[in-house]
Amino acid sequence: MKEQRTYTEQTIEDIEDGGHGIIKPEGKVVFVEGVLPGEVVDVAITRKKRSHSFAKVTAWHTHSDDRREPFCSHFADCGGCTWQYLPYEGQLRYKERFVADVLRQIGGIEEPVPLPIIGCEEAIYYRNRLDFSFAPVRWITQSEVDSGRTIADRRALGFHVKGRFDRVLEVEHCYLQADPSNAIRTAAREIALAGDYSFHDPVEHTGLLRNLVVRTSGLGGVMVILVIGEERHDLAVAFLSALKERVPSITSGFYLINLTRNDDMSPHPAIHAFGDETITERCGHLQFDIHPKSFYQTNSRQAERLYGIVREWIEAGGKETLLDLYCGIGSIGLFVADLVGSVVGIESIPEAVDRAVENSRLNDIGNARFYAGDVREILATAGGEILGAQHASGPVIPKPDIVILDPPRAGLHPKVLEMLLKLAPRQIIYVSCKPSTQARDLTVLTEQYRIERIQPVDMFPQTFHMENVVDLRLR
Repeated sequence: MKEQRTYTEQTIEDIEDGGHGIIKPEGKVVFVEGVLPGEVVDVAITRKKRSHSFAKVTAWHTHSDDRREPFCSHFADCGGCTWQYLPYEGQLRYKERFVADVLRQIGGIEEPVPLPIIGCEEAIYYRNRLDFSFAPVRWITQSEVDSGRTIADRRALGFHVKGRFDRVLEVEHCYLQADPSNAIRTAAREIALAGDYSFHDPVEHTGLLRNLVVRTSGLGGVMVILVIGEERHDLAVAFLSALKERVPSITSGFYLINLTRNDDMSPHPAIHAFGDETITERCGHLQFDIHPKSFYQTNSRQAERLYGIVREWIEAGGKETLLDLYCGIGSIGLFVADLVGSVVGIESIPEAVDRAVENSRLNDIGNARFYAGDVREILATAGGEILGAQHASGPVIPKPDIVILDPPRAGLHPKVLEMLLKLAPRQIIYVSCKPSTQARDLTVLTEQYRIERIQPVDMFPQTFHMENVVDLRLR
């Protein structure tokens, strides 16, 4: 085995936007996990790339005064949280700086300075969705190894270990999702063991039980989605029925059959087992019905604050056309629909569009319509013209006055940026879950737009992830 390159007594210079500490031994950039500026450590290189390397701490010499003891017993092994050793106020301070740094370094944007980040009122139990994995052989922690005790049954239901797709950590208590999440997970494992259900092995691609998804809402809805790896409808229904009996507060049960090697739920139909077909979430003046595969912001309380920023920033007189790109279930567009003349939403996932239409009906909103399709294809036409012409796929999309963008982490396709510049709406509000790709896109948009204001919003305490909202106005 090749010997690991090591460096001793290295002082952490800073933290980058991915949450890693930075050292520069021999002038080379090395990213170190789990450290804070000012700490002095010994490290071993774990992975090398052309321009930088990654390392783990092998010994500590000096700890930061900002460091605290993680409150979760699983922190050392679990891949769910990354920053529990940093108090929440410190997390916010770094996230706010990360946004400014990324916009400056990637987008060349010095002004305006981002507004103070909007933090969460609750830094734990904030998620409305958690995805657990079953595994036939669970991860053994270092403390368990040191104890010397024998673990008779190593089947597990929990989270993947940091950096390992094939190893799952048995979780006793998780601080990310409020009750009854922990009770559901515990009961599910006990039912699986008592019934001697097989647990899915991702390497051998065998076993019945694959994943368990728990979705909750502030209005009391609790949805459980079981993912199985065999065509066994009877076992799925029996399992969910037993789970409902153990945890009566569950209001909705579904299962999916996934026979593929990846864990993507989207291609597989959700089969209704019992209870309600949706759970309902309140967001400000609206309610949204959440289906098993509906995308909704995982932090419901902060989603309302995020959408409130968009609503506050829109410059509208009640007659404008608003184009909501990557609209999902229509949540942002519907949240602001009463401020404009009409809302047109575009989303690539047909099921999400169906949900958007349902949510407009649920909230008695008559000025919104939604279309399924690729944003690039719907924005463009065969003749090279822009919106306002009849597109080959059917919808007539009027030229927008305002555009809301909420793309995936990869950001905007170059063709979408090109079309936006041709359309030249007077205002663009860009919501992003990855400020680095947003900064890249802003370098193109600022050819014609000035940035009015920038607002970071923390949606994910205990991690380095955040959302960022940018208000752009046509020059």
